[in-house]
Amino acid sequence: MQDVALDACCLINLCAAGKILRAGSGLGLNLHVPCKVVEETLYILQLDPDDPSRLVKHPIELDRYAAAGALQKCDLIGQEEIVLFVQMAVQLGDGEAACYAIAKSRGWTLATDDRRARKFAGQAGIPVITTPELVKLWAENTHASREDTIAVMENIQRLAYFVPRPNSPEYAWWVGYLGQAGT
Repeated sequence: MQDVALDACCLINLCAAGKILRAGSGLGLNLHVPCKVVEETLYILQLDPDDPSRLVKHPIELDRYAAAGALQKCDLIGQEEIVLFVQMAVQLGDGEAACYAIAKSRGWTLATDDRRARKFAGQAGIPVITTPELVKLWAENTHASREDTIAVMENIQRLAYFVPRPNSPEYAWWVGYLGQAGT
């Protein structure tokens, strides 16, 4: 299975999605979360049980996902990764820089929606995967129903405030799929 260093934006989106991070989710990827990303991944929004018209902050329980085998925590190791992290932390957030350093050093894929991180990774020859690509991969691998896929996308948009940009990979698939919701 392909190893992926997951940054905070993608991790929060997957947590908001609901179904994707369950054990045996169908991604077919080993998702690794660096300690710097754990520090940045604090909460998602959820419906208020007392007033479903409101959204409230809910802490993300990464240990639950790790215990289920959906995520593996990792950290920077060795001089090469530390040097890459320090170099990239000038250009990116700490979580993105840690993911970049780990992915580059270990030959992994970088999961990010951050435009700058995607640009630097592309220049360095690091494979990149984005939230829309992860959702599409999950939907295809699990043969998810249209209703389940739309629910996942709507959860990400509503609870994580993520909407892919028009120049994002799989943007057309994402908006096209959501556009089918009424058909």
